Amino acid sequence: MTTKLLPLLALPILFLASCGGPSAPTAPSAVGSNITSALPTPVNTIKDAGSQSRSSEEQAVFEQLNAARATGRTCGSKFMPAAPAVTWNGYLAAAAKTHAEDMAAKGYFGHKSPDGRTPSMRAEAAGYNGWTEIGENIAAGYTVRDVIQGWLDSPSHCETLMDPALKEVGMSYVYKPGSKFGTYWVQDFGTR
Repeated sequence: MTTKLLPLLALPILFLASCGGPSAPTAPSAVGSNITSALPTPVNTIKDAGSQSRSSEEQAVFEQLNAARATGRTCGSKFMPAAPAVTWNGYLAAAAKTHAEDMAAKGYFGHKSPDGRTPSMRAEAAGYNGWTEIGENIAAGYTVRDVIQGWLDSPSHCETLMDPALKEVGMSYVYKPGSKFGTYWVQDFGTR
């Protein structure tokens, strides 16, 4: 599959200062965003959405995501109109889980894993095939209540979250006490 990388939405990883009440993270928090596009390829299979199971944390953030997309907003200096709700995709969720667990276990934070895997490579390895666009938001150190707002407060992540071309999402929440950030979030978006 031929792929082309769109302009990187976040060359440097953004570390956001935490603020708020008792549920705000105590450690520095981080977010990151990345989108990859591919030329459309013919796919003669039914678009299977994979497993629909998710944790209560993932369900809560999934609902917050679609609520955020339902309202137009300004992402930095760019106005993004309301976008249709995304549907859950278990293959993207599996890719997100693999990446969140890997970051927590190996103590890194980035879209590219130490072994060179990218969001599109992880999505395909998890069974998300025939895609035309992949987007990823990552965050660390955020609570369920604060992670969507953290992405919305960052222009590039807000644009990914509000992108109407992205139709499906899978996400993962990993809590690992003693790790660098404690909590790790990966939100993988796709379109087939």
